[in-house]
Amino acid sequence: MKDLPDARSIWHGCLFIAAYVVCDILSGPEARYQTIAPVWHPAAGLAACLAARRGLASTFALLAAALLAATITPALPSDRAMSLLVGLLPVPVYLAVGLFMRRYLPGGAFIATHRGMLMWAAAATLASLAAACLYASVLHGLGSAARGAWTDTLTRYTIAEVAGILVTVPAACILLDRQLRADYLRRILQWDTAAYTALTALVLSVALQRPAPEALTYYLLILPLAWAAARQGMAGALTAVLVLEVSVTVTALRPIAYPAQMPDVQMLVLTLTLSGFLIGIAVDVARRASDELRQSLRLAAAGEMAAALAHELNQPLTALSVYGSACQRLVERNGGDPLLQKTVASMAAESQRASNVLKRLREFFRTGSLTLERLSLPELIHASVAPFLAQSRAEHVSLQVNAIPDVELTGDRIQLEIVLRNLLSNALQALADLPEGADRRLTVDAGIDGAQVWIRIADNGPGIADKIRARLFEPFMSMKSSGLGLGLAISKAIVETHGGTLAVEPGRHTVLRIALPAQWRIEGGK
Repeated sequence: MKDLPDARSIWHGCLFIAAYVVCDILSGPEARYQTIAPVWHPAAGLAACLAARRGLASTFALLAAALLAATITPALPSDRAMSLLVGLLPVPVYLAVGLFMRRYLPGGAFIATHRGMLMWAAAATLASLAAACLYASVLHGLGSAARGAWTDTLTRYTIAEVAGILVTVPAACILLDRQLRADYLRRILQWDTAAYTALTALVLSVALQRPAPEALTYYLLILPLAWAAARQGMAGALTAVLVLEVSVTVTALRPIAYPAQMPDVQMLVLTLTLSGFLIGIAVDVARRASDELRQSLRLAAAGEMAAALAHELNQPLTALSVYGSACQRLVERNGGDPLLQKTVASMAAESQRASNVLKRLREFFRTGSLTLERLSLPELIHASVAPFLAQSRAEHVSLQVNAIPDVELTGDRIQLEIVLRNLLSNALQALADLPEGADRRLTVDAGIDGAQVWIRIADNGPGIADKIRARLFEPFMSMKSSGLGLGLAISKAIVETHGGTLAVEPGRHTVLRIALPAQWRIEGGK
């Protein structure tokens, strides 16, 4: 039974097949390759997106969707068997594009940089062109001359497939990712969106009533697209292109004055799509650079403040550690109470630890230096959790540390303990806000992901609001009225200096994930 797909996977597969068939019906063979041709084939984008997310595991769903769509909207109504074959032709193309994205453009890399966008557009174009060659050859090899010249069929098929992949894949990826979806909605839920949507509809309604040579109104379509990309980045460009594609598709399915000009509209819209995406990416890159600069300046200010605090606190902490050590020796000399000896020893040890923490923080913000050593991941985690065990019991919090893999990493012990203790302290403070008697859980687990180890700290507290999530690691950004907002910013800087990442995972509750390079595995060698 374990080898059978679960109900959720089956449900998602059925949803994909239904969406693919609906999109293919709205832009099927009669619409894609005849005189009245919408500008895209969104089913191609859905298929490429599924292949990018699931790889070869998506093959069955792609074949089922293609066969069902070819049965409902056959390319050759007089030859059902050949229509099924024609319907299966693009499946290898969708798999090729998806596997290319998985290997060379993972995550959202294809919409994050100009290089990624151009690589992705080139791959989609070459793959679609190959499928178009097969399609046109099959049709004309069967004597389907009524469908137009071989080149005309090739051109329309390629444009429709490329446009469908370029537009639908980023839209699907954004909608399927909670964090990307929240950021997308935050950007487009503005009055600009309604304005450029109305302008696009107005331009199209006027342009399609004129012959192609006189339809200079088409050139005005660049205005709402550039407006959207400049104001909202890639999110705005994608929204404007979706509005444009849907508007032209709906128009093409209705009687229009000059249907012969639709192929020209196909190429125009595809050009506008790529241009808008490039503008949107440029705006996003500029915004990221500005945000990173602002983050660096804030972090520098936070570093100066932390260094000043460390300097002011170092001397009294050193004195406290010295006095504690002296008290410990006096108690031992006079044969004092063992409990008193233990308490004084703990006080001296904690004073020394606090002094070391301040010293390392001051060195980190002055020079960025680390005191590297080989660390056992289980020891690092358990040493960081130990100070919070008594607090968690007192506050009725179930603090659970799951099985930790026996792995070693290279890092600065004190600085990494600072990070872990800060995250644990924040989690306990968040759980304290729950009503008395509520279930309070704090879980720490870790694992191995390729050449990295990850540590995850999760609580079932109230979570983080979407508007705060995007700025969570900014200096002086705090969810606590009494907080300075430096803890997470310093923690992120420390982790990144170690070559790792610190991020908040999407979800209802707060889940923070640290990823660090793994150097050695204790059991089994490197």
